[in-house]
Formats: sequence, C-alpha cells, structure tokens
Amino acid sequence: MAEETQTQEETEVTQTTETTTQAPTTYTQAQLDSEADKRAAKALETAKAKWQAEQAKALEDAKSEGARLAKMTEDEKAKELEKQRQAELDKREAELNQRELSTSTKSLLVDKGLPTDFAGSLVALGDADKIKTAVENIQKTIQETVNKQVESKLQTDPPKNGASALDGADDPFKKIMAQYKKK
Repeated sequence: MAEETQTQEETEVTQTTETTTQAPTTYTQAQLDSEADKRAAKALETAKAKWQAEQAKALEDAKSEGARLAKMTEDEKAKELEKQRQAELDKREAELNQRELSTSTKSLLVDKGLPTDFAGSLVALGDADKIKTAVENIQKTIQETVNKQVESKLQTDPPKNGASALDGADDPFKKIMAQYKKK
C-alpha cells in the first residue's frame, strides 16, 4: 500500500515537472497584430449590434407613442404634451439644482480649507443645510485630529540628568551674578 502511494506521488511529480518545463510559445508581430485586429473587429461588431438594438427599440417606442397620441382627442393630446413638457422642465430644474448644489458645496469646502474631493459625497445628501453641518463637522474633526497629532509630536521628555534645575545652589548664573553684586 505504501509502495502504491509512493509510486503515485512520483508519477504526479514527474507529470507536473513535464508540464512546467514546456517551452513558452512565441508569436510574431504579424500574429499579434492579427489577434488584436480580430478582437477589435469582434468588439466593434458587438457595439454595432447593441446600437442597432437600441435604435430599433427607440423607433418602436416612438411608433407606439405616435399611435397612442393618434387615438387621443385634441384635449387629451394637449394635456399629454403639457405633462411631457412639465416632466422635461422638472428634469432640467433638478439637474440645475444639482449643479448649483455641487458648486456651492465645492466653494464651501474651499472656504473651510478642505479638499474638494468630498463634494461628490456631500452633494448626495441633497440638502444645503445638511451639507453645511457635515462640512463643519468634518472641519472640526480634522482640526482636532491635527491638533492632537501636533501636540503629540511637540511633546518632549524632561531631561534625565537634572541639568535643567538652575534654581539650586549649583546654579552657575547665580555665582556669576553674586560676583558682580559684590563689586
């Protein structure tokens, strides 16, 4: 039984060494160019098929919308068109508000001395008051962290040999001052 296991292990080892010792395949520049062209053509074909499908769907939607509008009376058509215009206006207004909020958020961050990279995340809050509160909290947190780091870097240990104790009897300045006072 032990011999069979050892034989199987030797066979696996020789098989793995044979597979790892195969020479690497080399390609000519023409073969590489041909492969790249094939991949590019395939990607273009896929994109073209996707575009055609989108165009066909848009055409079908337009036809069905036209057929639906044709069945309506004049008043219903006018109401439907008004709804569409209102929806378009609402969409534009939302986009403008989003851009305005983004711009004001970036300027607020610049005023507070914070990086503008936070603007995208903060605009997601959607409310100017919430954004202002969040910016103030971020600034406060960053300031506190920086102050703690600065204090920890500036903090030093007191001298260990006692050389800074100048008030004692060994103070050399007192001796010098005493000499001048005597004169």
